[in-house]
Amino acid sequence: MNRFYIAGTLLCCALFLAILAPSAYSDEWNKMTVVTFPNPVEVPGAVLQPGKYVLKLVDSPSDRHIVQITNERQDHIYATILAIPNYRLEPRGKTVVTFYEMPSGQPEALKAWFYPGDNYGQEFTYSKDRARLISEATHENVPVTPPDSHVSTATQQPSAVESETTPTTPRSEETSPSPQSPPQAEPRTQPAPPPAPGNPETGGKEMPQTASDAPLVALIGIFSIASALALRTFGRERG
Repeated sequence: MNRFYIAGTLLCCALFLAILAPSAYSDEWNKMTVVTFPNPVEVPGAVLQPGKYVLKLVDSPSDRHIVQITNERQDHIYATILAIPNYRLEPRGKTVVTFYEMPSGQPEALKAWFYPGDNYGQEFTYSKDRARLISEATHENVPVTPPDSHVSTATQQPSAVESETTPTTPRSEETSPSPQSPPQAEPRTQPAPPPAPGNPETGGKEMPQTASDAPLVALIGIFSIASALALRTFGRERG
């Protein structure tokens, strides 16, 4: 009877691991990350109110630099953004999101996003007019969305009801950025150079990683302990 009980326990553990494995693989493929913004944040084509959002790559084998921003339930898309590769010398074990430091009273503009453990991240491109305004305000090079891009960007600003606010009090006198103008039919400008070696994340703020592999590690540990107990019990019965 003990053998059947132990075998059933091991089978249940194996089934849990099998169910969890596809989810972990999916997160690795589309780099899905949940982030919390305590203050309004500008992204290409929209201004996100304080709350939780999902950043992930669009499932496109031909272009791995299209980022989609949705609400936490992933049933509303706020923006679909064309990005360019951003390289860092030392990968971090947690999600890193950097911003352009805008003048007081304006939302910070999203600059780049790095998935945990990756050397290459996603640096976001802005329309020509908006990139020029951000560059003038921050004295940084801002990559411009190419005019022939077919990526559609949502312009709907999320309402306070849709986004989940956090206890952090937003900065006072916050105003929305200037309206975007459609990109002009001009050649693509030179993208911003990668961060200088030695300090690739200067000027950025790190967002906490909210999606981890802790459940998978825990289940593997349970499976290992159950296997050890089964082998030990089986050895005692034979002895």
